[in-house]
Amino acid sequence: MNEKYVTEDAALYLGLKPGTLQIWRCLKRKPAPAYIKMGNRIYYLKSDLDAYIASQRVEAV
Repeated sequence: MNEKYVTEDAALYLGLKPGTLQIWRCLKRKPAPAYIKMGNRIYYLKSDLDAYIASQRVEAV
């Protein structure tokens, strides 16, 4: 089963501040981790956070 994180936990996992994720959502910043909105709650799936981390990888020259 895929773990769900609230914004605060997702930010901690990514090494960001919760406000950063909130701003990215409001500005629809891309690339940003995908999220799920259920009512007034926001969740991030661990697999989406891992995919976001992988997408930020830069190869050394």
